[in-house]
Amino acid sequence: MKPFISKYILLAGLLLSISNLHAQVLSFHHGEVEFYTETVMSDIEAVTKSANVKLDIQTGDFEATVNIQSFEFEYDAMQEHFNEKHMESDKFPQATFKGKIVQNISNISKEMEVDALGIMTIHGVSNEIKVKVNIAQKEGYTVVNCKIPIVFEDYKVKEPSILSKSVAKDVLIKVSVYLK
Repeated sequence: MKPFISKYILLAGLLLSISNLHAQVLSFHHGEVEFYTETVMSDIEAVTKSANVKLDIQTGDFEATVNIQSFEFEYDAMQEHFNEKHMESDKFPQATFKGKIVQNISNISKEMEVDALGIMTIHGVSNEIKVKVNIAQKEGYTVVNCKIPIVFEDYKVKEPSILSKSVAKDVLIKVSVYLK
């Protein structure tokens, strides 16, 4: 009877270890996504500490989603104008970036610069982009940092006609997230 039970325990252990090999999907623990743009009148910055990020260490597949309305501005009026006039966040509530890290990241032992290739969707418009990403292991987390330049026109984001000469034509998105 004992050999029968030990075979099942061994089989169960083997199945659990195999499933753990495929369960290497890391998720957002903390961090921030910031965007920044310069204008003649003033610089505009907004930050969100709320993002849904998943990264499969084995395959390099990733998916990131940010709710547009979660960005916080220095002034409430800026936030309202951003959501209603530019991003139309009632129609387009999320921005996403889905794709794959090109290099093998299954065994990160030091900081690495890798290429992420994927589809960025903002304001309902999708474009293929390639981004340099720094990825490292720090204090028990997988830390991902990158800068993504975005041109408003590429995503059909409306410019206010009266201020078109004072508003920048692009924005820099800075991502710094800790995954676990």
